[in-house]
Amino acid sequence: MKELVTNNSAIYEPMIEHITLRKYTNNDYRFVYQVKKNAYKKYVEECWGDWVENDQQKYFESFINQVGENAYIILYDNKDIGFYNGEVLENGNYEVGNICIVPEYQGKGIGTKLLKGILEKYNDTDIEIQYFKQNPAGALYKRLGFEESGETNFNYKMIRSKNIKLI
Repeated sequence: MKELVTNNSAIYEPMIEHITLRKYTNNDYRFVYQVKKNAYKKYVEECWGDWVENDQQKYFESFINQVGENAYIILYDNKDIGFYNGEVLENGNYEVGNICIVPEYQGKGIGTKLLKGILEKYNDTDIEIQYFKQNPAGALYKRLGFEESGETNFNYKMIRSKNIKLI
């Protein structure tokens, strides 16, 4: 099994070729902001109205200060193409926070393979995920064994019980 991150790897995935992860550093701040903006701007605007750049930058700064220790840059052939964050929660479950890929690398199965790697690594614990209601990713999560566990005004919450085998 190939380890994607050499120190304190978050994910193991034996089938991903050309894809690696590296720990987030402060030098990645602008890149991650832009990737997140590309991924979520349309959902933010649909839920809350106009994207106010200064406000979003403040939200992002707070976000990255909270998750930076558990954030990774996704690379394809050593090129930065996205980011991922996730962490073990106080209840012992693992939460997938974000898997965001730049537009030109979307639709190639990279995010799905990464998520399968997370599911494999954390198969001995329940895994939580949430997503904007408008995001079609819910169908993928259901195929991977997640079940609905709640919702907020703008998000669906799902959980995948431990020890489910991937198909």
